[in-house]
Amino acid sequence: MSDLGDENSSDPDSNKIDEFVKMLEGGRSIKRILVANNGLAAMKCLISIRQWLQNQFGTSGVVSFVCIATEDEMRSASHYLKLADEIVMAPAGSNSKNFANCDVIIRLAVEAQVDAVYVGWGHASENPELCRRLELNNIIFIGPSEKSIIASGDKIVSTIIAQSIGMPTVTWTGSGVKVEECVDFEHYHELRSKATIRNVKEGLEAIEKYGIGVPMMIKASEGGGGKGIRKCENMDDFKRLFKEVELEFPNSPIFLMKCMDGARHVEIQILGDKHGDVIALSSRDCTIQRRCQKVIEEAPASIVPGEVMQKMKKDAIAFANFVGYYSAGTVELLFIPTTNEYFFLELNPRLQVEHPCTESICDVNVPALQYQIAMGRKLKDIPCIKRFREREATGNAGGVHCMAARVTCEDPNDRFLPSTGTVRSLKFNSTSKAWAYFSLSDGSTVHEFADSQIGHVFARGRDRNEAIANLKHGLQNLKIDATFPTQSDYLIDLLSLEKFKSNQYDTQWLDKRIASKEGQKLTLSIDHLIAISAAAIGRSKIRRAFEKYEHQLKTGKIVLPIELSRCTELDLLMNNLKYTLKVFEETSMKYHVRMGEQETTVKMLQYGSQTLAIHQGKSTDFCLEKSDDFYFIKIGGNKLKFPITDTNDATCLRSPYTGKFLEYKVQPGEFVEVGQTYAQIESMKMVFDVVTKIVPGRLIPIAKEGDLINPGSILGRLEIDKQVQDQLPTSEKFSGKMKGWKMEEKSYFERAKLILEGRGPLDYPVDSLISGLFYSKECGDDATLSNEQTHELLERFLETEQYFDARDSFDESVQNMIKSNVDVLDFENVVDQIYSNSHLRTKEKLIFGVLSHISKSQVEPDFFIPILWKLFELNHLKEVNILTARILYRSIEHQDFTVKSCKIVTHKSGFSDCVASMKFENDTDVSISNCIDQALIEFVNYSSEYSKLKFVANRIKIANNSDNYIVSDIENLILKRQKQLEDAEVKEVFIQRAGGSLRFVNEFGVFRTEVLHNSDESSEFSPPDKRDFKRSLARQNRTTYIYDFPRMFAWVASGSSKEPLDTWSSTVQVQELVIDDESSELRFISDLKELEARATEGANSCSVVAWLLNIHIDQKNMEFVLIGNDVTHQVGSFAQPEHRLFEMASKLAREKQIPRINISCNSGARIGLARDVLDVLKVKLKSNGHDFDYLYVDATEKERIGSQIVYKQHENELRIKAVKGKKNEYIGVENLMGSGAIGGETSRAYREIPTYCYVTGRSVGIGAYTARLARRIIQHEKAHLILTGSAALNTLLGKKVYASNNRLGGIEIMRSNGIAHATVSSDLAGVAKLVHWMQYLPATQSEFPFFRCFNDQSPSTELEAVGVTKDEMQLDVKNLFEGFNGKQGLFDTDSFDEIRSSWAASMVTGRAKLNGLPVGVIASQWKSYEKLLLADESVENSEEMITSKAGQVWYPESAFKTSQAISDFNRESLPLIMIASLRGFSGGRKDMSDQVLTFGAHIIDELSQYQQPVIVYIPAGGELRGECLQKRVCRIRRHARSLAANGSCWSNSSSCDASKNSRCLLENSTSRNDSDRDGKKIPKGSNLSKTFTIGGS
Repeated sequence: MSDLGDENSSDPDSNKIDEFVKMLEGGRSIKRILVANNGLAAMKCLISIRQWLQNQFGTSGVVSFVCIATEDEMRSASHYLKLADEIVMAPAGSNSKNFANCDVIIRLAVEAQVDAVYVGWGHASENPELCRRLELNNIIFIGPSEKSIIASGDKIVSTIIAQSIGMPTVTWTGSGVKVEECVDFEHYHELRSKATIRNVKEGLEAIEKYGIGVPMMIKASEGGGGKGIRKCENMDDFKRLFKEVELEFPNSPIFLMKCMDGARHVEIQILGDKHGDVIALSSRDCTIQRRCQKVIEEAPASIVPGEVMQKMKKDAIAFANFVGYYSAGTVELLFIPTTNEYFFLELNPRLQVEHPCTESICDVNVPALQYQIAMGRKLKDIPCIKRFREREATGNAGGVHCMAARVTCEDPNDRFLPSTGTVRSLKFNSTSKAWAYFSLSDGSTVHEFADSQIGHVFARGRDRNEAIANLKHGLQNLKIDATFPTQSDYLIDLLSLEKFKSNQYDTQWLDKRIASKEGQKLTLSIDHLIAISAAAIGRSKIRRAFEKYEHQLKTGKIVLPIELSRCTELDLLMNNLKYTLKVFEETSMKYHVRMGEQETTVKMLQYGSQTLAIHQGKSTDFCLEKSDDFYFIKIGGNKLKFPITDTNDATCLRSPYTGKFLEYKVQPGEFVEVGQTYAQIESMKMVFDVVTKIVPGRLIPIAKEGDLINPGSILGRLEIDKQVQDQLPTSEKFSGKMKGWKMEEKSYFERAKLILEGRGPLDYPVDSLISGLFYSKECGDDATLSNEQTHELLERFLETEQYFDARDSFDESVQNMIKSNVDVLDFENVVDQIYSNSHLRTKEKLIFGVLSHISKSQVEPDFFIPILWKLFELNHLKEVNILTARILYRSIEHQDFTVKSCKIVTHKSGFSDCVASMKFENDTDVSISNCIDQALIEFVNYSSEYSKLKFVANRIKIANNSDNYIVSDIENLILKRQKQLEDAEVKEVFIQRAGGSLRFVNEFGVFRTEVLHNSDESSEFSPPDKRDFKRSLARQNRTTYIYDFPRMFAWVASGSSKEPLDTWSSTVQVQELVIDDESSELRFISDLKELEARATEGANSCSVVAWLLNIHIDQKNMEFVLIGNDVTHQVGSFAQPEHRLFEMASKLAREKQIPRINISCNSGARIGLARDVLDVLKVKLKSNGHDFDYLYVDATEKERIGSQIVYKQHENELRIKAVKGKKNEYIGVENLMGSGAIGGETSRAYREIPTYCYVTGRSVGIGAYTARLARRIIQHEKAHLILTGSAALNTLLGKKVYASNNRLGGIEIMRSNGIAHATVSSDLAGVAKLVHWMQYLPATQSEFPFFRCFNDQSPSTELEAVGVTKDEMQLDVKNLFEGFNGKQGLFDTDSFDEIRSSWAASMVTGRAKLNGLPVGVIASQWKSYEKLLLADESVENSEEMITSKAGQVWYPESAFKTSQAISDFNRESLPLIMIASLRGFSGGRKDMSDQVLTFGAHIIDELSQYQQPVIVYIPAGGELRGECLQKRVCRIRRHARSLAANGSCWSNSSSCDASKNSRCLLENSTSRNDSDRDGKKIPKGSNLSKTFTIGGS
């Protein structure tokens, strides 16, 4: 476009537009234009008109362009907005709310005070109402008049006008209808109705009347752009297609038109001014279309002969003159090359997208011409028009050909379906021969309401062939990196086709190619493309799963590896064939692809930012991208697209989520559009909408409410219309062979290593692999692997499996693995080992084969002994454990194991034929360690011969004549072997020595040492009793048998005596509490024989057991009530009998005012079942065979269970209405009433007496609540304190979220939230901690000082001064009262016992002794601390976080910790010592939200009720600000408070005077004024003496 304006004006007047318009006849100035369009239309307007302004006036700034934008356009960063002078906002959404909405456009035009509105094409460009209303507002419409739009814009009216002026028209339903003059608005509808078909019946009549026949076009008068038009080729389809057109344009008139086969689509660009002058510029050929939408355009239409073209132009001008047309317009015609006939189609009263083709060959600027015409300029005065007419007159108009290709975000390999997405990069280098317009730039987004056309590429040449070549070159230079596909490569292929180059095609040609699935030409073979595509997509899926799992581990989540896999299955659809493949990962850059019996290997290399795939020795670059529905992969220039789900069965509605199906949102049979929500699913406690994605149709429901579903589960089906079904891709499964596919050769040894690492195909037959490993000659002459290779296989197995123990939960094993490798922690390696363990069965089978070879071979196994012992410790792998034991036995005894040859004797129990004990006794003088090893080996070997027997209470007797062993060394040896001994159910290890024998007995979780003075003294090997069996059951539940706990208290009280049981059991007096059946009152059992019998026989009838215990320790008696759960009886669950005993025992403790201890190991409340009814219960289904109807029992059971049910008899059925059960059967949820009772009782007990709880094994539901209500909780490190089990929660969430109960209530949680005051590693340590805590309970006296100091009876004793310095104290406040580097602390040495150490670390709480007097301690910490925020596996974005907190501040949790400690110490009757240096409460936004105010008030509540002395010490360097402890304590409890302060501290509170406090004496104290602080004088003491005299309140 070399000449787009007049010569540059030199007029200095700034108002150049006004000066320009003065020269026009009846002209109006346009200096502000509202561009009422988006995308390419807006871009072309802004570029073209500004280009003309620059040429005409030397600047484009003389006109301001106001562009309309929506939130969608702004968010998408649409390129046209960058060119706007001003932007005005319109509502977001579809174009009916913005660009096509006349009300919006008028409002914005008036508000922006524009002179004119430019619409371009699409949207409101053909709406006569817009033109009329703009005129009413005195705003120019840059386009034709309202009358012209009415007459030409309607397809029916324009066709009538065409045939009225003699233009040829095809046979249609308006044939013969004519007008004498241009129709006005008043007669418009009347005229249109003469050719309109209102219903199917009229259509059929018109077809017969006019002889239209098939094929025919059914067209909506207001349709366009491929909508509102259907081609009917069979009369049977007429009714359906007519209805579809009606649905797309409900209120538009419809007409029928005969379809012309073999036709070309030709356009004539017309241009008229407001003075009656009309010109026909050039023609265009727009025949290449799909779904009636243009794809490739060219100008001129070279297929049309010159004389025919002249007639076309003449008719076009005549039509324009008839309707009084001005501005730009396009007359569309059908041309039949075989007959040189042409027919009128329509006149588009607007600019066409492809108008730059005309601009190129005519040397004009059409939008600029529209602008000039709108201001009133005549065509004859426009220079470029003058030159065009001169060329036309002289016959020099040819010599240039222009081609154009539309670039759209559509997929040519999938029915040209449009897509949305983001442009990462767009590059196009314009030249004089090829140029382009784009509506997007880098970073722009195509939103769901945008036009699919994003660009237009043009090229010109001296003839058609040169223009085609230049257009191909231009498209090849176009580089679009986007998340959506484009058809640019498809267009290049199209331009290369001979049929296109020879100009031999029609309007149906492209649609036929698309229908026949003729896609883009490929430059690589199918076998290469499929292999690389499968490997790339498989790698993406596998790596995504592994990286997600690794991220979860890094953020503190440990989930079951159910989604972790190095194998993935794919269905790749290509060229109507489905390739079903499996992809296996060997490494992150090496993949095996399997299809049927064929396999191949694809390796990958990282080359800068690119990835190369190497397949069969050929290297190819590739790039993979993924959208919600498709994979897009580019392999060496070949663009492929694969659906993520199988779209061939579009009738299938599949779930994209895991969860529970809630409901359908539409009724069965109701029509569902694409993108419409048809169902809802609950996943992870959130509700998700499920929408149709592929095609519309009528819903056929399948899923039922409450169904648990997974991704891919079928929820329903769609009944799809036949036309839609015909357009869907169909494919068949590929059954051929891939040429060139070849699997990489691997040795058996390499395959075995890969299996043990969990890599590559893990479905290789293990038996064949073992056979190949040891019985082939792949390694030269060797018949088997070398010992070193065999050893390496065993090592690879152990690398992973050493961390996984069946007794531990999965997450505990993972945590152990992480802790073991913390110094060189590699999370990727941890994930690899986790995945490897998930294939344990395959690996175990392989290792079993390896061990079998070692066992059968003649090779001496000594080389393998060290690693075999490690394998032997993996006792959870039974087959491996047994085979390893056999090999080790042969190595030790030099013979194979037999029952007769072993050193085992057995006794069966008297209560069951399935329970027995083993005893091993050595017959040679070997080391104790070796003897224990031999015993363990023989136990495994022997028990494997009697697999139906349960061996418990096994014994080892070792005769050792050496006195060289020190007892402590033997104890350490036993401790080291404890896990193995427990796994082997060893109860006793007896070591017979000349100088005195030793017995190690495990009755309650640890091996207790007994020193026997007689070397021959040994307990008799007797059959196991029921207690032995129950001890084994309890250990399986990670706890100790409940009847052994009184013994544990006795042993702790004895100081862990090494004397036999009889010598220390007397330290405890035991009375078991049972409920008398007759009186329903507590009965006390104190007879030792009866107590022993109940423990031995497990005589308890309910799962709660209680005792009144009195233990003698430290020269005083401790009486308390012990209540515990028997996990071996009804898994420790609570029902009414358990509730009654628990409640009554607790009440006894309150009545006697003695402590109450709860050993909590239970399964929560028991929901009882009516067993008699359950045995005969039947279910009746409805007639469909699926849905439940009712429950019933046969009438023959009426006499036996009739009293247990409420029923209605119907023939031979008793239809159940309710179940009552037998008396005292405690069915249903009535047990929950008792749960409330024991919960309330525990709450009352806490307020009245010291209550303690030890959680062992697990405590669930009401068990967890009673534990928390007791407050003082000790938790075993392997125990769980939970409300709902992980399995139940996973069912509720619809997926396996939590790996075990440990993730819900393990010590990691309970320590960090303050529920667990302390944690222990064994039940014995738990009992010791309970006894230790009770030793802080003061012994009350009836006279002053009311509480006795146990170490010294004097009321005041002076000890050494505290030697901890200020700096040492500020390192850690605990240094002050525990001492530091041998210096004396504030409290008695080793007397401080901290509680809740892992929670709210800005405050330190615990118990201590001050000169023998038990006290509660609360201290503020100086140093900052780190708080760990745990991740929750059920929350997708949850991550483990560590936050830093400052010291000397009360946060919500530390304030709560303080109040809880005050409450506990108050109920223990302990004086309270508070070591305070506090700067106040944290009052920030988050802490206020987290209720710091509430918990701060709790401190006041608890202090106001404190019944013992409260002493506050402000240490050296300490400070109190605002409403801190000094002020609170001094005012809240005036009669029971004291304040002591070091002179170097300060306070800005003026509430109390420490010098008046008679209960706190400070040595060497002086007073001074702190001139730097606004406060009172504070006593100063160089050292705080441990001299306190505690008086009564």
